[in-house]
Amino acid sequence: MRYWKSGIAASILAFATACATTPPPPPPTEQVRLETGEELFEKGMQALAQENWEAARDAFALATERDPSLANAHYNLGHVQEKLGDLAAAEAAYEGAVQADAGHKGAILNLGRVYRLRGKLDRAAALYEKALEADEYDVDYLNNLSVIYRLQKRYQEAEAALRKLLSRTPKNPEAYKNLGLIYFDQGNLRLAEFVLVEARKLDAEDAGIYNNLGMIALRNGDRRRALGYFRQAIEIDPDCYACHMNAGSIALAFRDYQAAHDAFQRAGELEPNRYEPFLMNAYALEGLKDAEGAVQAFERVLRLRDEDPEAIFGIAELYYGPLGKLEQAKAFYERYLAIPNAPRHEDAKTRLELVEARIAAGAAAAAQEQEERRRERRSSGDGDGLGLGDDFMGEYFEDQASDEEGLELEDEGMGDEPAEEGAGDGDLGGEDAQEGAAEE
Repeated sequence: MRYWKSGIAASILAFATACATTPPPPPPTEQVRLETGEELFEKGMQALAQENWEAARDAFALATERDPSLANAHYNLGHVQEKLGDLAAAEAAYEGAVQADAGHKGAILNLGRVYRLRGKLDRAAALYEKALEADEYDVDYLNNLSVIYRLQKRYQEAEAALRKLLSRTPKNPEAYKNLGLIYFDQGNLRLAEFVLVEARKLDAEDAGIYNNLGMIALRNGDRRRALGYFRQAIEIDPDCYACHMNAGSIALAFRDYQAAHDAFQRAGELEPNRYEPFLMNAYALEGLKDAEGAVQAFERVLRLRDEDPEAIFGIAELYYGPLGKLEQAKAFYERYLAIPNAPRHEDAKTRLELVEARIAAGAAAAAQEQEERRRERRSSGDGDGLGLGDDFMGEYFEDQASDEEGLELEDEGMGDEPAEEGAGDGDLGGEDAQEGAAEE
């Protein structure tokens, strides 16, 4: 009996021990569901409607990763990247949209415009030429292709593209505007004016037409009449980028630097991704003796246009002249000389030699001053301390060219204004995107 009781006790003890040491079963795991590309796209559209550009960018970027076939996600990502001022990222996004949907018109138009803004004219031409294979009479593609051909100085091809367009749509004012600019670029001012007057008959409220007539008047030497046209254009459309640019150019030619600065600053607000207003504003700020502001404007140019020679040379001149920062000037002159076929190569080479000579002279003067101080201290028993020489201020060499040399006018042609469909209003397609009159 005693052994039986002992066995029961041992069994109970063993059971209790087992119950105490056995871990409880793990709770059921809950799998985290990743958002789909479509869901992320919708999230991006909501952020876009609220103009929360960073949130929209992140949502669209993740949507393209989850589903690379979402052409509109790529397209809207490009739109947002433009808003954020990153043209390289916008270009990549629009390229992704075209890869996902070769017929995405909004992406094609915006990609062509970004190519043009970044100086990639060959790519823009190839893009529009390929798009025209699907519809050889597409008004938007033909108008924009004519702009690219004109910028490439392929005038016969540019005119042929417009005449093809006018054969189907003879009352297209944009085509007449671009045709007038082709004649203007070739110096045929009388024919250019005739064509623009015809364009004005088709659309009397188009600010670009008055802007381009002002360009003709200016080329004919009639500044007063030109300024009248530009002001009339701004009155019709206060947001006319090209009109502000040209009004600023006239002010700059008259050395009215404050008026020029105001005009270029407004143009930069209207087109923050274009380098020209910041380049011209830098010259206006130089005229206002704001060297630091001019450097900042030139630096903005370089953020938009890699290795722009005018901006690099301008910064070098400011560091060499009014700012007196010789080491920085040396670096920028060297950077300029590294640009192939830089137009002011000899000027930069001469400046660099002068800068290096002044740096060397400054170093020699500083060394001599330090040696004299050592001698003084030795003779007075003060030890062998080191003295600091004065900062060496470089001489400023002003550019002797007149204010009108290199003055470039902004035309108001067809251009490739950002296609808005699928961007700010929740439209997912962007297929009916129309290019506005803004090749400014």
